[in-house]
Amino acid sequence: MARAATFSRSLRLFVDRNLSPEALRAELARRAIAAREDLIARGEAPPSWRRYVDGKADAPESSVRLDGAILYRFNLTGEAAQAALDLCRSTSPVRSGRFRDAWVLLCDDRPWKQPLKELPAGATILIVNPMPYARKIETGALEPRIRRNQLERVRQNLMRRFPTLSFGKIFIRLGSGVAASAPYILRGASGERRTRAGAAMTYPALEITARS
Repeated sequence: MARAATFSRSLRLFVDRNLSPEALRAELARRAIAAREDLIARGEAPPSWRRYVDGKADAPESSVRLDGAILYRFNLTGEAAQAALDLCRSTSPVRSGRFRDAWVLLCDDRPWKQPLKELPAGATILIVNPMPYARKIETGALEPRIRRNQLERVRQNLMRRFPTLSFGKIFIRLGSGVAASAPYILRGASGERRTRAGAAMTYPALEITARS
């Protein structure tokens, strides 16, 4: 799959000079559409995209100026989300496998049940593990032998692979309906945690958004 979010290709037209401007624009549009569909068919671009004609969003290809440009900006959110889930699972510490298999994806704060390739381009995507000990694993407080900052390592990897998207590590609260294990309510403890008893835990999450 192509890693760039935009597709640009020069199309040279050797046509009869007697063709009208309308016919020339129609031929430019036809070739641009054919090149776009060929790229998708070969698996080099995702099927979700937005069109810009002479800088104008969603204008028809046939409106292009003879010296203008047709640009397709492909939506790589689904591909990045799949890569994020794969990395989170493959780098998870495994004992029973429950933590590794618990990763979920939220689209605009709601669990996403459809194919990842259908994720909308402008949405905010969160990858989060709803297990009660997810925060301890991320911060290194669970066991010394478990490497900390898993999500940060995943974030750095994805930033290199998808430079046109933005990746952040944040801490969020989870409501009911995400997983049976969430939200987890903190229990009483000695020291600093005593003041947090009864509060809902915040979970480390990877945030994926489009660059502005």
